[in-house]
Amino acid sequence: MRASDIVAQLAKTLPKHADDFTANVEITGITQAAGVATAITATAHGLVAGNQINITGSQHPIPCSITRVGVIATLVTTSDHDMTENAGFDVQISGATEPEFNGTFTLLSVPNRRTITFKVADSGALVATGSPLLLNGSSPLQSFNGLVDIVSVPTTTSFTYAVDSSLYATASGDEIVAKTLPRISAAVDYDVLQRAYTAQGPNAAWLFVVMGDAVANRNRNINGDSIDNIQPGNYFNQKLIQSVQLFLFYPSTNQIAARSARDRCEELLGPICKSLLTCKFPSLVENSNNPLMLTGHGFHDYNTAVYVHQYSFEATLQLGPSDIYQPNDDVAFRDISLDMFFQHGTGIDPYEAEINLDDEPL
Repeated sequence: MRASDIVAQLAKTLPKHADDFTANVEITGITQAAGVATAITATAHGLVAGNQINITGSQHPIPCSITRVGVIATLVTTSDHDMTENAGFDVQISGATEPEFNGTFTLLSVPNRRTITFKVADSGALVATGSPLLLNGSSPLQSFNGLVDIVSVPTTTSFTYAVDSSLYATASGDEIVAKTLPRISAAVDYDVLQRAYTAQGPNAAWLFVVMGDAVANRNRNINGDSIDNIQPGNYFNQKLIQSVQLFLFYPSTNQIAARSARDRCEELLGPICKSLLTCKFPSLVENSNNPLMLTGHGFHDYNTAVYVHQYSFEATLQLGPSDIYQPNDDVAFRDISLDMFFQHGTGIDPYEAEINLDDEPL
């Protein structure tokens, strides 16, 4: 398990749940043409080509038609939607000329991949006109959102990035935000982290990953408490417990004994768990490994200017036959040399045999 993999997972996921580790820029609109999305920001973004950002809050609308019979409205999309018949699901619509078809409605059924029904008032038009759009019918995996690389910066308030060319030409969403690459990194130990955080400047939260030592399981039946495995070859079985520590440096200047910083670190347990808990990372051994699990969290350090909180995780790595030393390469079995001695009374009769397996059979 590598610290870089954990940092990448946090950078991709944590900005979806918390804003503490990013600088955010409001996006007023996103358009798409030939697989290139152009985002317009409310203020100068300060980004350059090659930067990574995490975009949240946008929706990929699907054009549709709507008809009504009584209180039951039927919506037919121009491409496959991703809605399912879940209790309490909402249907979000905009773009219809008739206001009674715009808004949020309760989903009733999903007859097929291009049809849904929902409940409306039994009054007004029977057919929607204009350009109605189903706002929340697309899979989250098919959207303008996510961790993206900036391709170009046409102006100080615009940038472009690559998307799927099948997306609708214009993104929807009332609170679309571009979050800069999170302040998340890794180091070898806590002393290095302190110097690294100081070098970044005050008044910003940073999250650091530190890989702990991996400890092998022990056979408790051995008096010396040593590591042992009595099963060689195909029956070899040993586990490593890999610990991972997250250190959150949170500014606490002008706070009463870091009370607010500590409270915020408690609140951030949820977003951090949603980003890491049960996530399975690539192992450096060939056999299976278990996902990360939380083992605890709490206070670590405080110096009036910054409060440090520690989150502890661990994963179990399974070692097996493919990870052990194999003394011999596979070779052909060609010769047998056999020496035997038969003892009878005071006499000994030797017996010798040399068999060449390459000889032609008689």
